Amino acid sequence: MNARGLYVLLLLPLVLCACGTTGTVETPQDYELTIRKLQERLVTNPADPEALRDLGVIYFETHQYPQARDYLKKASIANEHDGKTLFYLGMTREYDNDLKGALAAYINYTDIASSSPYHKLMESRYYVVTKELIADQFRQLAANEDSLGRQNTPSNAVAVFPLVYQGSEQKYSALGQGLSEMMTIDLGRVKKLKLVERMRVEELMAELKFSASSAVDPSTAPRLGKFLAAGRIVGGRYNVSADNTLRLDVASIDIGKGKTPSSESQSDDLANLFRVQKEMVFKVVKDMGITLTREEITAIEKIPTKNLQAFFAYSVGLEKEGEGDFESAGVYFKQASALDPAFAPAKAKADLSDAMNLSGNSKESALSASHKVSPAPGADEAQRGKGTRSLMAKRFNNLNKMIKLVFFPGMDNQSPAAVAFDHGVTIDMLPPPPPPPVR
Repeated sequence: MNARGLYVLLLLPLVLCACGTTGTVETPQDYELTIRKLQERLVTNPADPEALRDLGVIYFETHQYPQARDYLKKASIANEHDGKTLFYLGMTREYDNDLKGALAAYINYTDIASSSPYHKLMESRYYVVTKELIADQFRQLAANEDSLGRQNTPSNAVAVFPLVYQGSEQKYSALGQGLSEMMTIDLGRVKKLKLVERMRVEELMAELKFSASSAVDPSTAPRLGKFLAAGRIVGGRYNVSADNTLRLDVASIDIGKGKTPSSESQSDDLANLFRVQKEMVFKVVKDMGITLTREEITAIEKIPTKNLQAFFAYSVGLEKEGEGDFESAGVYFKQASALDPAFAPAKAKADLSDAMNLSGNSKESALSASHKVSPAPGADEAQRGKGTRSLMAKRFNNLNKMIKLVFFPGMDNQSPAAVAFDHGVTIDMLPPPPPPPVR
């Protein structure tokens, strides 16, 4: 074997590792040709949305976040309904630790066609970033709780907590999730009320390590109301007896008045579950002194599904979602939707679970999913022609520094092994291949 052969043999693992990062680049120079072409397009048309977007994506991929943000913002103005632009604008802000800015980009996922993969990617990031911001807000509030003082929380701001199961039959244990969600949806139809999102309620309970049963305790409700900026806390208990009778006990605490609530009770056959649930909604509204319009009454009376099994599956899905198990949640939501295709809340939750399964819970996994959908612009071109030679030259440069050698491809006038020994490097001292780059 000649000198070049021996040297190549020694470097082969390193070269293979370096070449295995196809599409992953280190600096904007790796995309020099693509950047130049895109800049030329902007000379002709400074508002070219695709050129602006692709430049933004390149600068994002090479960690030049301020430049990426500027190009992507301009691209979003030029084409406000391009999912790829908005997704990468959100990702740029996430990687630049601007979660509020990221949320402002992701919230537009509803404007993106549901058939677009970027709709799902943006929806999942919107969900995750919202949870992160809420959790961070509660952590800050908890750390400064003593300085918060008494707040005048609006009496029309209502937080509904999960209903607590009092029985022992495991098959009914998740039903409270679905019942409380339906109560939240129905109370949200009352124009005079402002409902606290279920996500905020769940995050607060997790942060303060509260159980749902503690929420309706008059001694703890004021604290929860202060954190949630809610003037009223709604919660309660339920049970299903051996003869399939559902009993629902709901308490509505007016935090401002501070009075001990009287629990409202309602019972009926389990098959009439929604009649019981809606009667409780009407009682809560009446207790607040609100007179409903005919339109609001009709909206509240609407039954979301006549298929009880679909609602049971939906309730289990909500429970799994709250645990962060989106894969299992998706299975139950899809089952609910299949049992009743007209059950809109189940379909919406199934779509969210699909989005979460596509992109995972981290921005790194979301970025990886986006690469599968569409590689970085010019990634292939960067591996060909001059781009390839430039990239390979840089990689050989890095390898040379790593093993303390000066190596010029094509020169065989000295044995690489001899050079290595001259520099005090033996074969067993060669460094291991570098790990794959972490994005």
